[in-house]
Amino acid sequence: MGREHDALNMISSGFKSLLRTRDCVTLKERRPLSQQFERATPDEQSATIITYAEIPQVQLAPGAMSHIVAGNNMTLSIAYLQAGSLFPVHTHEGIEQIMLLLSGELDAILDGKLFRMKPGDLIRYPAGHEHGAQMLDVDCHIVDIFSPARPEYVAKLRDAMEPAA
Repeated sequence: MGREHDALNMISSGFKSLLRTRDCVTLKERRPLSQQFERATPDEQSATIITYAEIPQVQLAPGAMSHIVAGNNMTLSIAYLQAGSLFPVHTHEGIEQIMLLLSGELDAILDGKLFRMKPGDLIRYPAGHEHGAQMLDVDCHIVDIFSPARPEYVAKLRDAMEPAA
């Protein structure tokens, strides 16, 4: 109950703060977005919106391929992990990670303990804490968010995007 209670309190306090804003209006009161904002031009659309499947995949570890999206202050990894693959225990000094399991099943490792994860589960790896993951007998699809940006992932993306010599 403690973990669920903490998560519900965190979510609840976030929603409450959103509801306290002066700009909160009901859907019935809101004008259609097309009346409030100008539609982006095709050039603006293509310069701003990215389809992640078009981003080259990079290998993170044996059996782990990812589409990396690099921002100035964070890195997003949309990864496909083969059944049985492993992210060995490691740390990121100064870099926090949140992992969302979209499909499959895995054992997350945090501070020397195993945590079984199923689709829809999230885990937060605090900066500097030992962590890793072992995929079980099915392939997994995950989303990882790192903050600040993870430089070695940015470098992998850069290398993947350079034309072959």
